[in-house]
Amino acid sequence: MITQAVGASGYPASIQAPGGKLGKDEFLKILVAQLRNQDPMNPSSPEEFSAQLAQFSSLEQLMQVNQTLTSQAAADAALAQALNNSAAVGVLGRTVLAVGDTVEVSGTGEDRVTVGVGGSGGHATLTLYDEDGNVVGSRDAGELGPGRQVIELKGAADGLPPGRYRYAVTLEDGSGGEVAVQTFTRALIDGVRYGPQGPTLTSGGLEIPLADVVEIIVQTD
Repeated sequence: MITQAVGASGYPASIQAPGGKLGKDEFLKILVAQLRNQDPMNPSSPEEFSAQLAQFSSLEQLMQVNQTLTSQAAADAALAQALNNSAAVGVLGRTVLAVGDTVEVSGTGEDRVTVGVGGSGGHATLTLYDEDGNVVGSRDAGELGPGRQVIELKGAADGLPPGRYRYAVTLEDGSGGEVAVQTFTRALIDGVRYGPQGPTLTSGGLEIPLADVVEIIVQTD
């Protein structure tokens, strides 16, 4: 009779010890090895054998459930990617509002930024920076209430050549405490780039992940 080699731990040599990975095939090998090497004078009881078969059946069912869930997750991910790709194409040529801190200065004096103000609002200061992080302009933006607010650049952009800048808005409440502010970027989308992390919208040299878009702005005459 051919028997399977058994290691010092009592498990077949090809089976990992407790704490290792135990799958369907490994479970069957352990069960077969146990039956081959049992004491003929004291064999396993039918009840014990039935319990082991029940464990194997449960293991197989759990593996099937896991495979089904894995397949479903892959299908859901593919569907989500397809929807995102379609949505990205849908915003070509549209103006969007996205999480960010970039602003285009046109030189017309009509430029503005959009921010989300937390808490109960407070007194705001708007600051502009060039691409190197240097402060190039600022102004007192007055009192802002909570929620989404629009701030005109006005004097903060005086003398600046047209181009792309970064901005920050700081707020203080009545007791001098800092108020949370979310800055947004307004951009006209002229392209879409696809990558491992999903679609990325482009506006000139600016890149905006589709997930950062919070609003598509409808232009009205």
